[in-house]
Amino acid sequence: MDFKQKRGKGLNGLTSSYQRARLVSIFVCICSLVYHSAICIFFYAIDLKPMFYYNFVSITIFTLILIFVPRLKSFVFVYNIGLLEVIVHQIMADYYLGSYSSFHSFILLMGLLPFLIFENKKRYALPITALSSLLYIYFSCRNIEAHAQVTAGTLFGIRCMNITITVFIILFVVLIYTRVVYRIEYYLKNHSDSLENEIKMAAIIQQNFFRQEIENIKKYEVGYFSRPMVGVSGDLYDFYKTGEKLDGLGVFDVSGHGISSGLVTMLVKNIIHQEFYNQPDVELWEIVNKINDRVIEEKGEIQNYLTGILVRLYENKFELVDAGHPAPILYKKKTGECSFVQLGEKAVGVIGIAGFPVYYESLYYDFEDGDELILFSDGVIDIKNEKDEYFGKERLLEAAKLNIEKSAAEQVSFIANSIYSFCGTREQNDDLTIIVLKK
Repeated sequence: MDFKQKRGKGLNGLTSSYQRARLVSIFVCICSLVYHSAICIFFYAIDLKPMFYYNFVSITIFTLILIFVPRLKSFVFVYNIGLLEVIVHQIMADYYLGSYSSFHSFILLMGLLPFLIFENKKRYALPITALSSLLYIYFSCRNIEAHAQVTAGTLFGIRCMNITITVFIILFVVLIYTRVVYRIEYYLKNHSDSLENEIKMAAIIQQNFFRQEIENIKKYEVGYFSRPMVGVSGDLYDFYKTGEKLDGLGVFDVSGHGISSGLVTMLVKNIIHQEFYNQPDVELWEIVNKINDRVIEEKGEIQNYLTGILVRLYENKFELVDAGHPAPILYKKKTGECSFVQLGEKAVGVIGIAGFPVYYESLYYDFEDGDELILFSDGVIDIKNEKDEYFGKERLLEAAKLNIEKSAAEQVSFIANSIYSFCGTREQNDDLTIIVLKK
């Protein structure tokens, strides 16, 4: 963003780089006018005409700069004029008053100003500062005697005045930027509080949007746990039911985190729910194909995609379609076997990427009384502890086996506690969702 775009923006003007540069430029010009007016009178009084005439020219230069600064879009030209004025002034002051007068302190000041005036133009600021620093070192190392007849007391007074005004300008600039930092911190805190409240509200809306009554479902027992990394979750879980009859369920994971992913889940939830019931006699893989087409069309330019598993329940079996999602766990009561479902090798692709070839496959599994199906998002197995170790599939499977005979709600609670015990103090790095379906 250039200076023109920055004009008039920011908090009280000070947080705009243009406004800061203008304020610093105006203040430096005013200080220069006051200084050159005083020194001009002084040189006239001691009859040092070359310095008097040059300082009169300096007054004219800084007056013109002060008039035009508020109208300028860039300060490069006026800064170069100011720098040239200071260098010429230094050369003349060294010749007539000697090195002791410390006029080179203004060169040091001009070397500091580029980083304040040209915040967005570091390529310009760096060489100017380097040049000013070299000139300052050069003039500091010189030891030139005064060619004009000036008393030691006068030179000492000039030296003190030069150093004082340089320090004063630097301190003023420091105060400006201290004020800027304070205002930015104040703004960010208020903005953060406001954003946090909005995220909390968005999370409540999303939770209410996802909430379903599943306690009175016939033939099945359901337990679920979902916790977002931030207030709004990119995980989507849903139960498809007709009255007290559970027809199916699904777990989906939208790419990314935060509000954008959360908004996509709300869009996708309706699409999946509609397509699940639009063609009840069509195999599930065809429905997921239709879901993919609609998600691509309706999300438009949004870059998020999603993975997921969609399940349709029958009398003694279920149909499952995987779209790039981790395989669920299936427990068989008769055999006592508890393992990850073997997904089809032909299935390829996620949901929601335009131009990406996909192939979804319907897989059928027996599902009898006492059997269980455990669905989860990838955040469950990808979560890490302080040692940077993944919770992983093996730990998840072990946690599932330990409480397989308990209720679905108790199993979900145990798995969630196992995950957080494993993580310790490490923060959650993804959304977590677990569903236990027990027949």
